[in-house]
Amino acid sequence: MTKFRSLLMGITFLLVYQASAQTFDPGRVKNSLVKVLVTVDNRSSNALTGFVWKSPEQIVTSLHGMSRTGDIRILYQGQAWRKARIKKVLQKADLVLLELLPGQAAPPAGVTPLASYSPEKVPFGSSIYAMGFNGGAAGSSSRQLKKGFVDPETLANLIPKKDKDALARIGFPALDLNILYLEGSLLPGFSGAPVFDGRSRLVGIGDGGLEKGASNVSWIIPAHYLTELENSTSTSLPAGFENLVQLFSAAATIELPQETTASADAERSDTEKMLENSFVSDEGESIEALGFAFYPIKTRSLSEMMDTSDDPENIEMLSDEFALDLNIQLDYDNMYFDIYEDINNGVVLAVPEGQYLYYNPAEEAFQVSGAEGSDMQVYFYGVQDDFSSVNFEELLLVMGETINQNFAFRYGMSGFTVDEEYSVWNEFEGGRKIAWILSLGNEYLMGQDGLQYGLYVYTTLLLTEEKTFIAIATIPVPVEMLALALTTGLDCNNPGIYAEYCTYFNKVFQTFAATHLTNFAY
Repeated sequence: MTKFRSLLMGITFLLVYQASAQTFDPGRVKNSLVKVLVTVDNRSSNALTGFVWKSPEQIVTSLHGMSRTGDIRILYQGQAWRKARIKKVLQKADLVLLELLPGQAAPPAGVTPLASYSPEKVPFGSSIYAMGFNGGAAGSSSRQLKKGFVDPETLANLIPKKDKDALARIGFPALDLNILYLEGSLLPGFSGAPVFDGRSRLVGIGDGGLEKGASNVSWIIPAHYLTELENSTSTSLPAGFENLVQLFSAAATIELPQETTASADAERSDTEKMLENSFVSDEGESIEALGFAFYPIKTRSLSEMMDTSDDPENIEMLSDEFALDLNIQLDYDNMYFDIYEDINNGVVLAVPEGQYLYYNPAEEAFQVSGAEGSDMQVYFYGVQDDFSSVNFEELLLVMGETINQNFAFRYGMSGFTVDEEYSVWNEFEGGRKIAWILSLGNEYLMGQDGLQYGLYVYTTLLLTEEKTFIAIATIPVPVEMLALALTTGLDCNNPGIYAEYCTYFNKVFQTFAATHLTNFAY
C-alpha cells in the first residue's frame, strides 16, 4: 500500500497535539499511592487504587470494589502488604475509608499521606492527572486527562437511561451527585485513584466509567466529598452493591493462582507474593509514535460493544445483509476486540482479538497486523487538516476524489463509487463529528489466488476543530465465495467443509467492525 501522504492529496499526516507546559510532578505524590486488593472468591479479586489520607493507616478508595465477605489487602510502595477493614462509607459518592487492622507492623517509612485538597473549580479543558495501577499492574502509572463539559455536572446528566435505571435500583452513586466529567477514560484498576491538577493538588478520586461501544464515559468524584466521608456515621456496605461493579469500566478483576494455599496471617505470605507476581505483565505497554501513545485497556465482545454503542447502525445493516441477502450466518459469538486508547489525544481503536496494533514506519501509520501480502488491512492516521467546518456533501466529494485518485491507480481500476447507504455521519456535543464512508471499486480485482474480488474501502473520520483522525480499511470480497453462499448457504456456527470460507467472511466482518468502532474517548 502506498504511503498515505499521497492518499489524502498530499496532506502531511501529523499528530495534532500541542504539548502544553505542565508542572504536575508524580514524584511528589507517588508515596501516597497504594494498591488495594479485595477478595471476591477463592479464584479472583478486585484490583483498585487507593491513597493514604491524613494518616499512613487510613486509605481512601472506591466503595464499588469492596466485597461483603472478602479480605482487604493494601500494598504499600510495592513491597509491604497490610490487612485493612472498612472504617467509614459514603454511599452517595461511592467512597470508602479503610483502616489497617490492629496488631500489624506499621506501614513502611516513607509513606506520605495526603492531607488536603483543592477547593477550586477545575476549569473546562484543563489537564488533570490520575495516578493508579493499570489493571492491577505491579507499578503505578500516570494518566493525563482533560476536564470535559456537562451542564449541569451531575451523574444524571451524563449517563444513558438504562444505566441510570440500574443505579437507581441499587441506590448509589446518587444520580444528583456532583461529578467532574472527563475527556478521556480511566484505565481498569484506576477506581479509587487520586486525581491531581497541574499544581499537584488533589482535586478528585477516580470513580469509573460506563461503556459506550469501544469507548467509556468517565468521571471522577470531587475531592470535597472527602470531608463528608470523614464525617460519615455509616460503616456498612449498602444492600445490592455487588451488582454495581459491572457498570464501572475503571474496575479491574484479576484471577488468583489456583495453587495459592498459604496462611493468610503471614507477613509475607505465599499468597501475597503470588498476588504481586500475578500482575507482572507487559500487556499494558503502549504503542507509541508521532506523539500518539496507544494503551490496551480492555477486551470486549462485539455484542457487548453493540449494546452500548451510540452508532451501531452500519454494523447492524451489514449483519442483516450477510444473513438476508448473502445467505451467510456468521459466528458473532466468537468475535472479540482488544481496545486501545491514545492517552494524548483521546482516540479509541478496536483491534480484532488475535491480531495486534503496531506502528509501521514504512507507511507512517499505525496498522493492524494481518496476513502478510493480504490486501485486507486496517490503517490509522492523524491528520493535520481541520475538516470540522466541512459539511457532509463536501466531505464525500473530497474523500471520493481522494480514493479514486489513489486506490484506483494502485489497483488498476477506473475508479470507486460511494455507497450512499453506508455513508453517513453523526454530530456530537462539543463540535465533534464522526463520518463513515464506504466505497466499492468499479471493476473486480484479480487476486494472486486466481479469484475475482470486489474491493471495498471503508473509512471512519473523527473530526474536531483541533484534530482529525482517520481509520481506513481495504476489504477484498471474493466473488466465487459469495456465489457459493448464495447457492448453498453458509452457517459459520457449524462450517463443516467450508471452514476456510467462514474464516474469511468472519474476518471481513471484523475488519469492517474494527474500522467502524474507531471513536473518540469520551
